[in-house]
Amino acid sequence: MLVVVAMMVGAIVPVQTAINTRLRQSVGSPIGATFLSFILAVAASCVIALFATRTLVPDLALAASEPWWVWLGGFMGVMFIAGNIVLFPELGAVQTTILPILGQVLMGLLIDATGLFRYPQTPVGPLRLLGALLVLFGIAMVLEIGRGVPLRGTARGLRAWLLRGFGVLMGMGSATQTAVNGYLGKALHSPIQAGQISLAVGLILLFTMVLLIPAPRRAVASGVAPGPWWMWLGGVLGALFVFGGASLSPLLGAGTTVIGSLVGMIICGQVLESLGIGGGTKGFPSPFRLTGLAVVLVGVAMVRLL
Repeated sequence: MLVVVAMMVGAIVPVQTAINTRLRQSVGSPIGATFLSFILAVAASCVIALFATRTLVPDLALAASEPWWVWLGGFMGVMFIAGNIVLFPELGAVQTTILPILGQVLMGLLIDATGLFRYPQTPVGPLRLLGALLVLFGIAMVLEIGRGVPLRGTARGLRAWLLRGFGVLMGMGSATQTAVNGYLGKALHSPIQAGQISLAVGLILLFTMVLLIPAPRRAVASGVAPGPWWMWLGGVLGALFVFGGASLSPLLGAGTTVIGSLVGMIICGQVLESLGIGGGTKGFPSPFRLTGLAVVLVGVAMVRLL
């Protein structure tokens, strides 16, 4: 049952991205939409923390005594959420979901091999490298490279490939956020407080960007155009995703939690795209693409478990 819960936590990501993309339409700016989403995420995190730990404010003094990079989680979270909002209408749900996985795998191997963020060094053997290559090969199958099949989404040509590269960088940032928050959670003896700090740092960064950059400042100042009520749920889902992963990792182990979460992400992303959400037309994925998705999952399992 906990593995199923991990899959449900992973499924939050593409749903949250779709919701935040709709919010962007009403706000008119990806940064402005991310800012509003983070406000709700911080509020939701405070409520969750109050019920779970009976503490509203995390131990900032203890966090300040840790290395400077413990504050990076919020920055990486902003890049991931804002990047998803940008990529979702351009590349479609599946590409937006699956490209960051390659970045997560690459950054995870780098952290293991070098011991970044005070993690124990773990040998990166041939089987794990083979798993990373399988992830890359599976993504190429999902993109149906060389088959002459038009991809869903609106971006084409060089712009599409630049956005795909950014998607991989987003995944590397996401893996960095996970590692940093994991260390901070141990230092604070509370993964929930670590999640609160990560979200609060992201909110401060976004507030600064809104103040200094004219486009998002105008978008937020001009108000939010009317839209469906559910477009405000993205921040709440973001807080649930952060705390869900933090709560499941001690119970399932990091590897199983990540794999379960990625399975949920991929399945949900494909379902959304098959329904025509996130660009393109409705339709069942080709057997070739489904095989590619399976290859990606096998590669991720090899990287995380071997």
